Amino acid sequence: MLAILTITFPIFGIIALGYALCGLKVFDARDMGVLGKFVLLVALPALLFHATATRSFSSLVDPAFLTLLVASALCTQLITWTLLRLGGVGPGRRAIGTMGSATPNSAFLSFPIMQMVFPNEAPAILAMNLLVENFLLNPIGLTMIASLRSGDDGVSPLRRAGAVALSVLKRPFIIAIILGTGFSVFAVPLPEAADHILDLLARAASPVALFFIGGSLYGLPMKGNIGLAGFISGCKLLLHPAVATCLLLLAGALALPLPPGNLYPALILSNAMPVFGIFPILAQGSGHEGAAALTVTISTALAFLTLTVFLALLV
Repeated sequence: MLAILTITFPIFGIIALGYALCGLKVFDARDMGVLGKFVLLVALPALLFHATATRSFSSLVDPAFLTLLVASALCTQLITWTLLRLGGVGPGRRAIGTMGSATPNSAFLSFPIMQMVFPNEAPAILAMNLLVENFLLNPIGLTMIASLRSGDDGVSPLRRAGAVALSVLKRPFIIAIILGTGFSVFAVPLPEAADHILDLLARAASPVALFFIGGSLYGLPMKGNIGLAGFISGCKLLLHPAVATCLLLLAGALALPLPPGNLYPALILSNAMPVFGIFPILAQGSGHEGAAALTVTISTALAFLTLTVFLALLV
């Protein structure tokens, strides 16, 4: 267990440092916004481009991992939606519950942990997670939230989801994955100077992202539906990895392709991450932004315990 704590304690220690320094007014919300932009617009795209451009295409995408990643997310969303529907929960709460239950904090928290546990596979894991989240999970949640708005413009859910998916293509880290994949497929070498610059920027992604998580948690409102926030946190931290585990066991029993090597436990760990940090922003329009913010706080705090247990069992 002490070996596992050497992984989780530094990760959550940096998060706690960001939270504490914002609480002491050394940094404020504006500073966190700048750090968040740096990660999303500079460091993370540099990391993803460098990782994909300098690897063979076959090592970037594992079909079994990607398939099970999608299946576990959709199954978790379906179970969450069904439980909320059977409980008589309204459409707004169902929408944010469905979105939050299966969308992990891959860019800011999962990658730093994967870098420590599975350093060789971490970039590919991050790329596959971001593709699934941005092209599938977020559009599903945003489409559900958009359908709640009064004065519906008559746009079909499918068309609305397509518009969201197209907007994803404008995100810098998605562009970085696409460009890097092109370099990989056509075996285009990176100039040495560019390789060094990208490597330096990529190294900044993890620590700055973790510090940003802590600082952004300090600024989140602590008022909201704690029952709903607790339910979504439970689905994300426990149900999602449990579904992934069941699907892995089922695939093994049916002699279907399984993720090789470290990708097998990495699938469960990827799904065991807390709710993604921009959840309150994407929840706008549902009427439950407070519950979404509270969910991020609760799930991130509890993840120190749950991830420590999962790492002890899987690594």
